[in-house]
Amino acid sequence: MERNIRLNWQDLIIEAVTRRKEQKLTQEQLSVLAGVSKPTLNSFEQGKTSIKLDSAIKILKVLGLD
Repeated sequence: MERNIRLNWQDLIIEAVTRRKEQKLTQEQLSVLAGVSKPTLNSFEQGKTSIKLDSAIKILKVLGLD
């Protein structure tokens, strides 16, 4: 059975940025914890869709959004 799952990318990014700030993490700190580059994290937070899915998942896991 095939399921269509809708993902509101913008809402997910807003929640991720909110959690990063609540945890008092800088972009640099989060990028180190997630194992991604700071430019990748910046692209993610700006909502650019050119980021690799595995990089987005790494960021979301650190923030408890997995």
